[in-house]
Amino acid sequence: MTNDFIDKQTVCVPPEHRFYELSTRLNGYQGVDVLPYTDNNELLTGLIREQAIRHYEQLLKNKPLPQACVLVVIADESTPRLLLTRRSNRLNSHAGEVSFVGGKRDEMDGSSADVALREACEEVGLNTASADILGYLPMQISKTGLLVRPVVVSVSAKVVDTLVPNDDEIAKIFWLPFEVLKTAPKDHSFDRQLTNKSAKLHTPAWVYDVDNDGTPEIFWGLTGRILTSLVEIGFEIKHEWYYRVR
Repeated sequence: MTNDFIDKQTVCVPPEHRFYELSTRLNGYQGVDVLPYTDNNELLTGLIREQAIRHYEQLLKNKPLPQACVLVVIADESTPRLLLTRRSNRLNSHAGEVSFVGGKRDEMDGSSADVALREACEEVGLNTASADILGYLPMQISKTGLLVRPVVVSVSAKVVDTLVPNDDEIAKIFWLPFEVLKTAPKDHSFDRQLTNKSAKLHTPAWVYDVDNDGTPEIFWGLTGRILTSLVEIGFEIKHEWYYRVR
């Protein structure tokens, strides 16, 4: 990887831009740059939790660069929506999951924006010139341990219908109304196999029928945590996030 990789670049959004206030809040964020994954997480217990805390403290000290980046795309429409996807079942990692466009950092990528925009072009055909960079969110730690940088951009309404999923990577594109995220996510449970027993994993999730076809999508996990970070930093709406085993 290049030694001159730029993580968060300076962003200048003009005052007349639809999302100027959001951009100002994103770029004015002064909190930690790697969000904790040990708070309210009952999946981490005993020695594993102690190791996770030490690892997190080391991350804050070392200030590492992101290993992967995702693009948080907001459509500049009368009712703004966010781009999300369902990953192909043929993929080796995160198959079938609802996620943002994005992926791992490559050798030739010069910045976090380059990573996220390159992946967005490969996955849904988003032209880099069509995206206005609004700012960046703190990094999140994925379940595989990757540091993931969300890059927030806006696109015009006319771009929305031009995006087409790459069948090799993306099974489906969703446009989630932004107003949904301003409502508190519901407690949602999943079956989870622990070391010696089956249990229910409880965590917040937004459940929304994007296509009005009677089959709602569930937005949770890393995707949900990034969405929560976006509404908290960008709109001062705080949602509790947790992983509870019952």
